[in-house]
Amino acid sequence: MPAVTRGSTGAPTPPQGEFFFLVISFPGMVAARPMQWLLDAWYESKREVQPHRHFARTRDGWRLALYRYLPERGGHRTPVVLCHGMSSNRWDMDGPGRISLARYLLRRGYDTWVVELRGAGRSTRPNLWNGKRYDWTFEDYVYHDAPAVLKKVLREAGASKVHWVGHSMGGMIAYALLMSPMEDRIASATTLGSPTMSDVGHPVLDLGIPYRGLLRFTPPRVPLGQLTRLVAPFAPFMTRWFEERVHGLGFHPDNVDSALLRSLALTAVDDIPASLLREFARWYDTRVMSDRYGMFHFTEQLERVKTPILIIAGSHDGLTPARDLHRVYEMVGSQDKAFRIIGKEYGFLHDYSHADLILGLHAPFDVYPVVYDWLECHRTIAASRGHRNAKALRPKTRAASPSRV
Repeated sequence: MPAVTRGSTGAPTPPQGEFFFLVISFPGMVAARPMQWLLDAWYESKREVQPHRHFARTRDGWRLALYRYLPERGGHRTPVVLCHGMSSNRWDMDGPGRISLARYLLRRGYDTWVVELRGAGRSTRPNLWNGKRYDWTFEDYVYHDAPAVLKKVLREAGASKVHWVGHSMGGMIAYALLMSPMEDRIASATTLGSPTMSDVGHPVLDLGIPYRGLLRFTPPRVPLGQLTRLVAPFAPFMTRWFEERVHGLGFHPDNVDSALLRSLALTAVDDIPASLLREFARWYDTRVMSDRYGMFHFTEQLERVKTPILIIAGSHDGLTPARDLHRVYEMVGSQDKAFRIIGKEYGFLHDYSHADLILGLHAPFDVYPVVYDWLECHRTIAASRGHRNAKALRPKTRAASPSRV
């Protein structure tokens, strides 16, 4: 058997090059879920540490998968919830090789929980037998999935509060949670590339927005996961395409290579409901992040957020630009808040776009330490099941100069 090699991420690269991926990708259109499990098992097999899988059940009957990395006894074991972005799954926060915020925090003593929202990964997906449908929206994540996750994590960890770290939509969920009665269960929030849609935009997306009304004819299930697994063998060409045309939507050119892009195409993208896509298209078009009835505007309620919060932006993020995230920072009502732009101009070694804030080749050296430092300054252990409260360190409010945004 040919030897297993390793790519630049430190993740195992299967044998036989592109032909191997071509062979395993096409059956994925026929047997999508078994194929995803096979791919997941391959990439997980070489990890030194495996998480324990748990499940939480929502009030409306969905089962959500959670993956727990529990440190050895003797550490502080502060619970942290990591939430993925739109059309993704646990691989967003627990990527291949060293590109894993989950395992980065585990090594530093955190009780780390990686969430898969409804329809993602090993969580419940609609099928002919369970009666579920691809018809959910952002509010279902906020009012059903997030409370179920918090309840499960708090009970298992024996804590009264958790830290929430969200990438893209996972951070948008945090904004909404912090406006609700659930905010008293969150010790701090960290968002990475998470907008409120007030000042977002990209030329590629702008071309399609005038035709967003056609989305009503889209099938209920948008097969993004299946399509990305099909194109995985063509990762070298995709990498060049990113560099030349749409790098602002995903990865800055020096933060991705074909091996990383291929592994993420095979594992980190899931199908989404057309209803969610229509909702985000409406937000993008109207520049207002509102509920499905247009009655509650999340952006206008940011002043209600009083929980400590760190907002991270990529210096070259063309989808959620730093100016939009700085506006979020200014509107948040918390007195303990921070805003960081990750890029060379701001003292970091590399520039960042959107997806690479969490999954870039250099994220473990530029981005993860920023998240870790924030958590350390706000680390508390809940006073239950024998734990004592630890006094949180409160840094002064800080932000990048608006002139540099």
